[in-house]
Amino acid sequence: MLTLVKLAVLGGVVVVTNQGFAERVLLLAGQQRWFTLSAFVAVWAMALVAILIGAFQRRWLPRLVWALVVGASTSAGYSYYLASGAQVTLFDALSLWGAIHEAGAAYDQYRRAIVLAWLAGAIAFVGMALPYAASRGWRTRVNSWLWWAPAVPIVVIVAIILQRAGGGTQALPVQFVPAAIAAVVAANELRGPLPPRRAVTEVPAASPAARHVLMLVDESIRPDYLDFTPGNRLTPNLPRLRERIADFGAAVSAGNCSHYANAILRLGGTREDLVRSVTTSPSIWQYARRAGFRTVYVDAQSRRSKNPGRLQNFMALEEVSYIDELHVLSHDHAAQLDFELLRLLGETLRAGEPTFVYANKNGAHFPFDESYPSAQAEFLPTHTELSGTSREHEGLLNSYRNGVRWSVDGFFAELFERFALDDVAIIYTSDHGQRFEPGRLTHCSVRGAHPLEGIVPLWLIAGDPDLAGQFAAAARRNRDRADHFAIFPTLLGLFGYDPAFVRERYGEDLFAPLAREAAFSSGDVFGLFSDEVNWTEVRERRRYLAGAPAD
Repeated sequence: MLTLVKLAVLGGVVVVTNQGFAERVLLLAGQQRWFTLSAFVAVWAMALVAILIGAFQRRWLPRLVWALVVGASTSAGYSYYLASGAQVTLFDALSLWGAIHEAGAAYDQYRRAIVLAWLAGAIAFVGMALPYAASRGWRTRVNSWLWWAPAVPIVVIVAIILQRAGGGTQALPVQFVPAAIAAVVAANELRGPLPPRRAVTEVPAASPAARHVLMLVDESIRPDYLDFTPGNRLTPNLPRLRERIADFGAAVSAGNCSHYANAILRLGGTREDLVRSVTTSPSIWQYARRAGFRTVYVDAQSRRSKNPGRLQNFMALEEVSYIDELHVLSHDHAAQLDFELLRLLGETLRAGEPTFVYANKNGAHFPFDESYPSAQAEFLPTHTELSGTSREHEGLLNSYRNGVRWSVDGFFAELFERFALDDVAIIYTSDHGQRFEPGRLTHCSVRGAHPLEGIVPLWLIAGDPDLAGQFAAAARRNRDRADHFAIFPTLLGLFGYDPAFVRERYGEDLFAPLAREAAFSSGDVFGLFSDEVNWTEVRERRRYLAGAPAD
């Protein structure tokens, strides 16, 4: 009877405190990442077996030790999820550790989430520690010899974190992930803690260039798929919008993976000193608030394609404290998320106070057939129709084109139709590019990344004629020469900060002639595993786009 009680308690805790398992399996299967899927399922199986081995130790001491580990890990991970809607990562843990002096205030703010999570952890502890009537058979003896087994999933998850430069823990069991993260954080503390993020002491020297500033970061868009030629099938609406868009041509992203590129854009990373700047600079939210803007973050990305938790792209609770409104959009169909974003932008632009919005669009994330309605499939046959055949790559490209046509061309056509944009400035780009070559990653390569993974579009849009003229001149001056590292200083300039301060601290903005060598980073940019950043140079952007392999 006690055995059944223990199994029921532990099973219930595991089910309740873990989110995203099914979504992760569907995502990896949809991307045909069979090795990663197998490893993910293997880690889960290992963790479940380890829990059973720890819970059914005949001796009370090892049973109690593992009950403490599993209970504390469950409480820590689940409390972060209930407070933020996201699964805790190494970078979240480091941020929280750096703000340990605010633990009391955090408890006051998130008391209910913390109490519920620690209640779940206490139940896990009881389920593990509860005594039971152990037999004297060989199974019990073997189980006793394996008292160390619950350490195995912790070691494996630590190895994953190290191999993935801080990532790789998404949807893994919360009963072990925080314990593994704690081990890595403890080791990192031996090197010294991360320096604190600076406060904004500068005061804007001028009025903002626009009442509303929008930063739109799309997903997986490549600039050569955005066609301004009249009569083209791919983006038929863009030609008539040409005069209203300052097109910088082919730009280079800050990173070739969504979470790193977005973190650099939000946290003020510089090309010259990326690790120090991205870990110590004030966030864009801090600068926007100091300039008198209400800050708004919008996550319009499909939960099927991304972390099902609320916070993505290394956004931690410390950063959220500077965001006035945080919106996570949902819809039964991922293809409608960008248009839900438009609806929300309409409400924001009608607000009386100045507003800065940073929005992650849903864009054309893999699986591409989810990024547009099936009735809007202009390019056929699609990836779904050709999956598993010799023409699968052809279908992949058709589905990507359909996604771009819907989520970029259709999005901007509706944006210009619905909003006057008289006192609005918009910066539009993508988080990273795409490399379409069978058997290779489309992006996120850590070593040996292809330049196509980092080539992205970059547009500036303004309703005010004078500002639009400045944008157009900057686009002519820096066509095919801009990069993400010029966006943060451009935003500060739009907020009204002194150009000399901005240039000294963050480098040239998009209005200055850009002559630096463009490159994007890959892997760890926080200096946690190495002080050296992996850089991929992009010397001739148009040559890569013109000769894109297997396109």
